[in-house]
Amino acid sequence: MKGRKEMSVFFYTDRGNKQNEDFVYGNDTFGFILDGASGLGDNYLAGMSDAQVFSHFIGSQLITLLANEKMATSRALMQAVTSFAQNYRKELGKLTPDLWPSATFSCYRKIGTEMEFSWLGDSPITAFLNQQMRTFYDRTVPQNDQRIVSIFHQLLKKGETIEAAKAAVTKDLVKNRQTKNTPNGYAILDPSPIGIARLSQKSVPADQLEKIVITSDGFYRLVDTFNECTPHQLGHFQDYGTLVAACDHLRKLEGEDAKLLTYPRFKQSDDASVLVWQK
Repeated sequence: MKGRKEMSVFFYTDRGNKQNEDFVYGNDTFGFILDGASGLGDNYLAGMSDAQVFSHFIGSQLITLLANEKMATSRALMQAVTSFAQNYRKELGKLTPDLWPSATFSCYRKIGTEMEFSWLGDSPITAFLNQQMRTFYDRTVPQNDQRIVSIFHQLLKKGETIEAAKAAVTKDLVKNRQTKNTPNGYAILDPSPIGIARLSQKSVPADQLEKIVITSDGFYRLVDTFNECTPHQLGHFQDYGTLVAACDHLRKLEGEDAKLLTYPRFKQSDDASVLVWQK
């Protein structure tokens, strides 16, 4: 259309687990990343991974629901998780909530002249405005896990196997995860409405935005684990090819530290997803 400035939206996801439990989608008016996590136990739903079943079901629903500008983002989430809960009513009814799958949710959405950001969990949204950069995500989970990661890393450096070190910290890790959607714990998207009630949101004038970069924590390792780039340098992504190259570089770094001795983390690799909106 004449006079309309074209937006550019591109995204990429790469499997880092046995199944890719991320879901990413974007267009000119909205986009989001869901980073799925299975419950504390085995898989209970019909699929290779409960987290994948959950994130892909919710993601597919949200593509339709978020297209309705009149529907609030929280309501879209509520409708999506309600559909999931109804669809898997029998399976979920046999489980305690700590065994339910969950997912982070990070989203941009143009509502009128504003760009609305919404987030649950630790998939960072980096917004590049005319005069500043803003980062939005919930730091509760990474901060809670930091001490456990440090203990795990020290055990590896003392010569413990990865399996033995994991066994030593599993109890504390499970304790952290059991605070999911509890009053003193962290908020996350799961088959209940509890996390949605604590959805964080921030709106900025859309005409002030130059670029938005949303990443899963697996991709954000380039920033907070491997120190390969700063949050500001995420703004250098220009097209799909630059996302693929960055992820390939991440996989190379992870492979070079396969024993987890140099860069503290629980596992060699994680699903890595990135979504870019730019003017």
